[in-house]
Amino acid sequence: MMSSHSLIGARLCGLAIACALPFAIGTTSSFADTITLHNGDRLTGRILHSSPDVLTFETTWAGELQIRRAEVSAIETDKPVTVLRDGAPATEELMLLPSEPGQAQIGSEPQDESRSSAAAEGQELPLAQIRYINPKPEESGEGVSHEGRLTLSSSLVRGNSVAERIYAESDLNARAIDWRYALTAKYRHEADANGTTAANWLLSGNYDHFIDSTTHFGYLRSSLERDRFRDIQLRATVGGGYGRQLLQTERTQLSLRGGIEAVDLRRYVERDEAYPAFGWGLNVTHRIEAVSAELFHDQQGFLNLVDAGQLTIRSRTGVRVPFASGLTASLQLNLDWEREPAAGRRPTDATWLLGLGYAW
Repeated sequence: MMSSHSLIGARLCGLAIACALPFAIGTTSSFADTITLHNGDRLTGRILHSSPDVLTFETTWAGELQIRRAEVSAIETDKPVTVLRDGAPATEELMLLPSEPGQAQIGSEPQDESRSSAAAEGQELPLAQIRYINPKPEESGEGVSHEGRLTLSSSLVRGNSVAERIYAESDLNARAIDWRYALTAKYRHEADANGTTAANWLLSGNYDHFIDSTTHFGYLRSSLERDRFRDIQLRATVGGGYGRQLLQTERTQLSLRGGIEAVDLRRYVERDEAYPAFGWGLNVTHRIEAVSAELFHDQQGFLNLVDAGQLTIRSRTGVRVPFASGLTASLQLNLDWEREPAAGRRPTDATWLLGLGYAW
C-alpha cells in the first residue's frame, strides 16, 4: 500500500508534468520556419536552402521538399538565417518576420557581433530581393565547398573457374564563387586462369575560372592514361579553352567545353605520336527526386587536327542511388572508343559496372 508521502510525491510529479507539457508543446510548435504559398497553403518546417529558383524545405511529415520560389508569397523564420540580398557585398544573419504577401520584414541577430549587418530592425523589402537563404560558399563568395566520391566494384571467383575483377574510381570537386576544379582517378584490373586480361588506369583534372557570373568560363585540363591491352604505354594530354555552364539548377547541371589540346602518345609496340587536337568535354547530372537517384554522363573527346582519322572518346554514363549515410549503389557504363585503334585492337572498349560508393 502506498504511503502518504509517496502519494503526495506522485501527485506533485503528475502536476509538474501536466504544467510543463503545454509549454513543451507550444515551444516545439513555435520553433519552426513557415512559408506561405500564393494559393494560401502554409507549411511549417525548416528552410535548408533557397536560391532564386528553388526553396528547399524540410518537414517532419514529408522530408525534404523542393518548392519553386515563384510559388512562395511569404517566409517567416523562428531564428536568424544566413541571407544574401541582391547587390549586397556579404551575407547577413537576419530573422524574417511576418509581413504582407511578397514582402519580408527583417531583423538582425544582436548576439552575433562578428557579422556586420546593415539591416534596420523592422525594415521591409520585397521578398524577391532576398537572393539566397543559407547560401552555399560558391553562391555567397565566402568560402569553398568540397565534395568527393569513391566507388568500388570487385569480384573474386575460385573453384571450377578462376577469375578476379577490381575497379576503383574516385572524384574530388571543389567550388568557389569564381572558380572550380575536378580531379578524377580510375583503376581497372581483371584476370582469369590464363593471366591478366585487362589493366589500365587514368588520372585527369580540370580547372575552370568563371569569366562572368556563373555561365562562361575558361579552363585548363590535363590527363595521364595507361592501357597495356590497347597498346597505350602513356597518353598525356594538356590544353585549355572556353566552356559554358548551360544549366545550373538544384536538380540539373549541364556544362560544355571545347579548346586546343596537345596529345603525346607513347605505345608499347607501334610508333609513338604527338599531335595537336581539338578537345571537348560534356558533363551532365540530373537528380530524380521521386526515387532519390542521380543520372550522370561525363564525356571527353580528342580529334587530331593533323589527321582527322584519329578520334578518341572516353565517357562514363550511369545512375547512382543513395541508400544510407553517404553510401550509394551505382550502375555505370565506361566506354572508350578510338576511330583508328592500334593494330589488332578493337575500336570499342565497354565496361559495365555495378558498384558501391561513398560520397562526402
